Amino acid sequence: MKEKRLFNIFGDDSIQHRRVVGGNVTNLFNLNNVKYTWANKLYRVMMENFWIPEKVSLFDDKRAYGELTEAERKAYDGILSFLVFLDSIQTNNLPHISDYITAPELNLILALQTYQEAVHSQNYA
Repeated sequence: MKEKRLFNIFGDDSIQHRRVVGGNVTNLFNLNNVKYTWANKLYRVMMENFWIPEKVSLFDDKRAYGELTEAERKAYDGILSFLVFLDSIQTNNLPHISDYITAPELNLILALQTYQEAVHSQNYA
């Protein structure tokens, strides 16, 4: 596969020629006309289902953690370490998937997911 250009002067952003993979687009995010309308709906859902710890009180979570048994804390810590590992893999690899996607509305979703996975890791800290 050729490296994706920052701007492809020979690209065609018309809806009828847009493809998920292997399209010949300009690589500009023209999101006024999209072929995959489900992607716009998914993007909105993803934005509404996202939070950061600064906006949500975790005070009770911290207190509740102190009340767990040793076995419960071990399970909780193990699950959390797995989630950090998983989010790290996703954060580092979603951009590589995006290298193959030529529909801008799908790249927008992948960029948002990459951001959200990175913030997840920060939240666990």
